[in-house]
Formats: sequence, C-alpha cells, structure tokens
Amino acid sequence: MREPGRQDRERLIRIFDRGRNTADQGRIRQAFSRAGRMIEDLERKGIPEGLRKIWADVRDIYGMLRDSITGRYEVPFRSLAAIAVTLLYLANPFDLIPDFIPGIGFIDDVFIVTLCVKFIGTDLDRYRSWKHGEGARAD
Repeated sequence: MREPGRQDRERLIRIFDRGRNTADQGRIRQAFSRAGRMIEDLERKGIPEGLRKIWADVRDIYGMLRDSITGRYEVPFRSLAAIAVTLLYLANPFDLIPDFIPGIGFIDDVFIVTLCVKFIGTDLDRYRSWKHGEGARAD
C-alpha cells in the first residue's frame, strides 16, 4: 500500500488536529457509537486488506474509549479527543480517499490511525498493560 502524498498527509494532520482540538463529550460518545457499529460490521464481513496490519490498534483504541466511557479505565481527555476524531474518520466511508476505491481506499485511514497511535502512544501503552494485566481480570 502506498503512502498518501505530502498534500494529503498535511490535510489529514489538519483534520486530526482540528478534530481533537474541538472534540467534546458529545463527539466522543458519537465516536463510540459509530465506531462500535463499524467494527462489528467489518469483523462480520471481513477486515479489508488495507486495514489488517493496523486492526489491533483500531481495536485497542476503541477498547480504550469503551472502557473510559463505561468507567472501567481513566483516559486523559486529550487522548479521548484524538481517539474520537480517528474513529469518526474511520467510520466515514467518504473521507479524503473514499474507502470503496480498490487498492488505495484505506491509505488515509491507515495514516490517521498511525497518527493517533503516535499521539496517544504512552496512554495506549498504559492501557494495553492494564488490559492484559490485573485491571482486565477484575471483571
């Protein structure tokens, strides 16, 4: 899969930054709802080839959001905002490069997930440790 061009990368970074800087609780809940349906649909139909390498990241950032909303795990708001804009972007089939375009439709989605993972890296590492450690077994 090719990388997005410089102009596309710059535009995606602007979308990501604007989204996380304007996020509120309503957008975070909207991301939770829309992304949950998207994830269920993709897992039922099959994960598109372009998303397979980052699917664990998508699942983990969604899990982080879910566990924050349900009160199981505390996530800083800046990370929740980044997760929300990322998941809303993924759930939109008509994004910068529409998902239905064979071979390249998920390039922008991969870029935005990678951007999010870099932005929330430390918080995501802590969440993964918690998820695989005592916190996740407390159910």
